[in-house]
Amino acid sequence: MKRRAAGLALAIVSIGVCVLLAEWVLGAAQILEISPQVHRGHPRRGYQPRAGFDGITKFGIRVHINSIGLRSPEIAVPKPPGTKRVLVLGDSVAFGWGVAEEETFSRRLERALRPQLACPVEVVDAGVTGYATVDEADYFTHEGLAVEPDVVLVYYVENDNVSFSHVEGAVANFLKDWVVFRSNLISAGLYAWRLNHWRWQASAAGGDRAAYEAEQRAWDSRPGTAASLAALHEIGSAAKRRGMRAILASNPNRLSDRSIDEVRNRRLREVAASDDFVFVDVGPALVPYEGRNLAVSETDRHPGGFAHGVIAEALLPWVRDALACPLRPSAAR
Repeated sequence: MKRRAAGLALAIVSIGVCVLLAEWVLGAAQILEISPQVHRGHPRRGYQPRAGFDGITKFGIRVHINSIGLRSPEIAVPKPPGTKRVLVLGDSVAFGWGVAEEETFSRRLERALRPQLACPVEVVDAGVTGYATVDEADYFTHEGLAVEPDVVLVYYVENDNVSFSHVEGAVANFLKDWVVFRSNLISAGLYAWRLNHWRWQASAAGGDRAAYEAEQRAWDSRPGTAASLAALHEIGSAAKRRGMRAILASNPNRLSDRSIDEVRNRRLREVAASDDFVFVDVGPALVPYEGRNLAVSETDRHPGGFAHGVIAEALLPWVRDALACPLRPSAAR
């Protein structure tokens, strides 16, 4: 009996040592681009950025999360009198994955608006990596409204109709907060599973490009599309009830073949028309730069700093008009 107990104890200790060693190796080798602690659990959306997180990606990009869980400068709540505020909703593109915070289109928009408008302007970036429209709507109605935006800008990416089911409840949230998002081993395992799942799907469809094009051309009939459009309606309705202006911006899929975006943009225009969104197709602004390196890198297709600048320029007139703030005399000339 004692030998069994000793053997069991030795096995448990050995497993524990192996797990700790694996955690250290994965952390030291920077298998993940950034520490999983950038996120914490959320009872409905599965996860959210961890307030106060400050870390460096393995490519040297600083990621700082402010005190209300956003990759954005600190803001005052209640909003200072006279201040105009734009709230940006989106996924990793809005978050600025792979670029410094000051390079994101949100920060560029803010820098462009301030010298043009005669009122203080703040652009609050609420983009979260991996969020779908249903997550963005949940954030907006439960937390985003509290920052008192005058304009809400939804930056829509082609896979925003894909969402993952999350285990909910207090226990699940505790485990995600204190175990899952603090473990390099678990996070790397989940990432590997998702990556291999996509590769299997892509292989079955004839490769990455063929799989992606097939997904986009069938965008209207995909399982998450109805929920995504309903979430946009929820955002638009909430904004309208509170007298906010709403902008729906569509990110292009592939500049060399804009026809891939036609189905999605048609449906987004319909939502915009019914829910008082201003619709902006960002594709035409980026098309002249096709062939230029617009992505973060060859292996990371998120928009790089130059592309974020083009996106900001495309959005600028629409955001400026939506804010309904007088122009400075120098900007009006």
